[in-house]
Amino acid sequence: MQQRNLCDRIIKLDRNIRFAGIVNGRGEVIEGGFQQGVQPLLDGTDEQQMYMQSLWNVTTLQKYSGRLGKVRYSMTEHDKVTLMTFPLGDGILCLSTSSKADANKIRDKVMKAIKEKPAKKKKPAK
Repeated sequence: MQQRNLCDRIIKLDRNIRFAGIVNGRGEVIEGGFQQGVQPLLDGTDEQQMYMQSLWNVTTLQKYSGRLGKVRYSMTEHDKVTLMTFPLGDGILCLSTSSKADANKIRDKVMKAIKEKPAKKKKPAK
């Protein structure tokens, strides 16, 4: 539930966020989705391979954490989208933004959202 809450909060941070999803250690998207009205640029197989590659990239970079410090995020800019990957427990948070987005501003907002504890739902009054 907490992860779903995280993806929901992140997708609402900026209209230029196309996708936010939690990818587990097997490369499967377990929570999240696309911004309303946004269509994926990759088909299912290519999309799955991209998540696997993102997971592999972060896992590989984490091998150097002892000397370089903790991996905070990875960002790749393409002509059409910017992809961001954030380590998250034993998986990753994958984010896709439009090319016109301020990627650094979104990155900062996402990192803040990851650190925040999700708001607890109030119990209904009896």
